[in-house]
Order: sequence, then C-alpha cells, then structure tokens
Amino acid sequence: MKRFYAFGIATVTLLLVVVSAVFAATTMPPQDGAAQEGALPTATYLPVGDDFTYTVEQVSMADAPILFDDQEVDGFSFTDFSYVTRYPAGLDFTATITPPEDVEIVSINLIYRFPAGTQGRVQAEPTANENEWNAVAFDTRGLPPWMTMDVFWRVAYGETGVAESDPVTVQYIDPTREWWRVESEDVIVYWFDFPQEMGEVLVTAFYNVRERYIRTFGDVLPFKPTVVIFPPGDAMGEWRPGGQINPRTTGMASSDTYSATLRVRGLEIEEIRQDCIWNEERDLEWQMRYTASVATHEVAHLYQYAFFGGRGPTWWIEGQATFLELEMGPVDQRLRYLAELGEDMPTLQGSGPSGMVGTPAIDGCTHLGYEIGASFINWLVNTQGGYETLGEIVQILSTGIGIDEAIEMATGVPFLELERQWRTYIGVAAEPYIRPTEPFRFPPTVTPFGQ
Repeated sequence: MKRFYAFGIATVTLLLVVVSAVFAATTMPPQDGAAQEGALPTATYLPVGDDFTYTVEQVSMADAPILFDDQEVDGFSFTDFSYVTRYPAGLDFTATITPPEDVEIVSINLIYRFPAGTQGRVQAEPTANENEWNAVAFDTRGLPPWMTMDVFWRVAYGETGVAESDPVTVQYIDPTREWWRVESEDVIVYWFDFPQEMGEVLVTAFYNVRERYIRTFGDVLPFKPTVVIFPPGDAMGEWRPGGQINPRTTGMASSDTYSATLRVRGLEIEEIRQDCIWNEERDLEWQMRYTASVATHEVAHLYQYAFFGGRGPTWWIEGQATFLELEMGPVDQRLRYLAELGEDMPTLQGSGPSGMVGTPAIDGCTHLGYEIGASFINWLVNTQGGYETLGEIVQILSTGIGIDEAIEMATGVPFLELERQWRTYIGVAAEPYIRPTEPFRFPPTVTPFGQ
C-alpha cells in the first residue's frame, strides 16, 4: 500500500450565487432580457472558515488473505478465519470451525451485515480439510468496491442449538488497480484514472455544502459516507450483476452501505445529450466540477433516507437533491426558455412531472423533472421563509405526512396556491392542468389461448 499524506487548505467565503452568473455555456440560447429579469438567486450557503484538513493516499493492495484472530465461543473454536477479496466477483471467506466433543454441526452460514444494519447470508460448504468451511459472498457481483461490512459465522447444531462467532469488519478491496483515497471530516472518496486533484475538488465541495445539508436536515449524517468514482466508460459496470451498467447511469446511492457510486462523464458529449442547448464545453476541470455536483447530489439522497426515510414523489426527491448540489445550474433560465417555446410545465400535484434521466425535452436536454423540482424548492426557500421552512418540511415528512400537506403545514399556504405562484414566476400559465382521476373499471375477461 502506498501512502501519501497531504493536508489541504482552502479559504472559503460566504456566497449568494445568482443562477445566471454560474452559467458559462457557449451555446446559450437567445435570451429575452425582460423574460429573464427577476430571476431568484440560488439559495446557496457556503460555510465560512479559514481552512480544513484532509488526508490523501494511494491504495494498491494485493489479493492476499487477510487473517483474523482466533475465537472461542460456546465451546466452538473458530481458527484460521480469513478472507480474500475476489473483486469484482466477491469475497471468499474460510475458517476452521471445531465443535465441542460429541456435538454435531447441522449447517453453517456466513452472515454479512452492512453499516445500516441490513444483512444477508451465504451457505458455507465444507472443504477437503478437516473442520474447514468456505463461503463466498457476492460471487455473482452486485457490490461496489471499498464497501465495509461486519461478518460472522453462524453454526446450527443438534436439535436447536446456534453458536455465532464475534463479528469482524471487512472491506471489499479492489486489488486489480491502484486507487486514490481521500478522507475529510465529511466524506471518504475513492477514485482512479484521474489526478489527485479530483479528490481535493470532492472534499472541498462537501465542505462547501455541509452547512446547506445541516440547514435542510437539521444535522450532519450520523455516519461518514463513502463515495466511489469510476472513470468514463464501462468500468463502473464490472461490479454490477452481469458485468454491465446502463450507459445513461451517472450516479447512485445506497442507504444500506452508506455510500454513493458514480461515473465521471466523458469529454465527448453523450448521444442523448448532443442536442441539448445548455451543453458546456468539457475539459478536465469541468469533469471534476461536475463529478463534485453529482457526488453532493447522491449524498443528499443519503440524507433523505436518514432524516425522513426518502419518502415523496420523484420531483421532490430528485429536485431536493439537485437543489443541494454544489452547482445546481441554470434551472430557472431553462424553464423560462422552455416557457418561451410554448412548453407548459406539468403540475406538481399527485405524482408530479415525468421527464427524468432518459427523456429529452424540446430543448434537447434531459432531467426536466429534476430541474422542475429544484426550481420550485429554490423558489420556496427564497419566498417562504428560507432554509428554516425547508427544514420544517423535512421534519414534518419524518412523521410520515405526505409532501403536499407537509409544505402546507410549514408555509401556511395551500400547496396548489404555492404552485400557482411559482408557475407565474417561471412564466407559464398559473393554473396547472391536473389530470382527473378516472373511475375504476374491472378489467375485461381474458379468454385463454386456444378457446
């Protein structure tokens, strides 16, 4: 393992960023000055501080067995307990499990438990060696590298007897390549094929958004999230079942492993985004900055899981995560431009808008549902009491109340009226079209084939 320790220092100031000032695309669509007047600033609070520290290291590990101390539990002896990481095809556990005299083992399982408490098991099989047992977890893939878990052996014996070894903590190491690792107060980040600066950009981003997370959710996460970053291309798919990944996938979060996994966007604009009029020129700096925004978005989902169970319509869940990104982007400008083109924004009522990752709108750009949600939340923060109101909505959601009622309770204004005001601000018809609920009809009788 190569280790390089460095302490980063960054001076950060309190900024209130106007959306239009952030946008730097060279392909900006024609603007009607009057239509863009009165755009609200993004309510972006960055913490004030003189410096912060983090450690950086390069991690290069062989796939040699890692051995744990011997244990004696309820008369059972657990010796030579070890594991080998077979990334991306699993973790291989072995132990010699010797029962007390005259005790017959019925079965043995390896139990793995993720940080959130969710767990799984793998049926162990005896090897050719006396009292030696083997179990391979995630041999069909499905787990990203660098995840941690507690594992222990569960032995069933006799009629109803059960003995368990004490848990040990293991990490799913990737021995196939050299990774970078950076850790700060806020996050642990792994990446490869990009320079050391990638990690520094990431930890600085999380330092910058920490106060926004706190103001929204009331506190920091009760754990330190892990962010694993893959380069452009297919490498991110290697740990997925079947060894493949949806080519449109950029990031995902797991409330089980307390982690986010994402892929850097390439320098070439993806086919689905080639006609987007808001595309920016891409270079290494753009890649790192965009990755930081995706990472803060995905970790916002971990906050949602932790503080209100992640419940709500997609526009709220994805819109709030977009609102909390390092750079939310020109969402209001985009919606106003679509309004000028005659696009009528779908209502937030019920399940809300569609138009998510893989659906381009008439401006050639995707993620419209995300940006509608982010625009509404930004408008809400700017006009209805700031982050205090947003935090109150989150607290109400944590009690199991739905988003419409939670917003009304926090603001004192009917949700439909708030939507009307926001739609007026965006420049579309104030009254949203709400699809009527169709009466239930029993399905027609199905005649089996051949009759």
